[in-house]
Amino acid sequence: MINNNKFWKKYNLNKNKLIKKIVDYNNKFKFNFIEKGHYNHTRDIFALVLSNLDISQNKKISVLDFGSNLLTLSNLNNKINTSGIDFTIYDPFSPFHKKNIKIKNIKYEIINDLDKIYSKKFHMINFASSAQYQKDFIKNFNSFDLKKTKYILFTATPFSLGKTYESIQSNHTNLTQIVYSFDKIVKKLKSKKFKLIFKSKNDKKYIACKDIKYKTFSLNLIFKK
Repeated sequence: MINNNKFWKKYNLNKNKLIKKIVDYNNKFKFNFIEKGHYNHTRDIFALVLSNLDISQNKKISVLDFGSNLLTLSNLNNKINTSGIDFTIYDPFSPFHKKNIKIKNIKYEIINDLDKIYSKKFHMINFASSAQYQKDFIKNFNSFDLKKTKYILFTATPFSLGKTYESIQSNHTNLTQIVYSFDKIVKKLKSKKFKLIFKSKNDKKYIACKDIKYKTFSLNLIFKK
């Protein structure tokens, strides 16, 4: 990560209350909790990709949520069947690895050791809005074991139609985003035999860059092997 640990620890801790609110709501009602902003859209994309995995009693599915927190998983209960899926969250700054929140029908573990992530195999990897906070994302991507991986997902992530560049984040001035070249990301995943099968853009305010260069969009991308 290219930003300080203190911010992300505080950020995740502040999400604790919302996570519990969503979990309690979904335990009580038949349909899912409504999240604000772009999240209803991006969470549904995540759920739909999960529903396309081959889940059966004889086959355990492993899914990695990279650089995130429990929010991504907390609102799945009333959308899809999550039995048969083992979720792993990579979050080096999360406080939840000490006191996990129980989510009905969700089996998960939080790992804060990147080497352990690289040694595991996953059927799906969800980068969500995390790639822009990694200084060497394209280079580090080579460290993942992709033998079993069928889907790779990016949501609400800024991408440039020009060169890769850095920008201070507009809503958090102590954070820096690296806006990666869309073409380079597509080329990199193509070299790993992944094809871009879906793309959509979010409202431009979710680019969240103080200084926008080239043509930049907040995108949701699905790659399939």
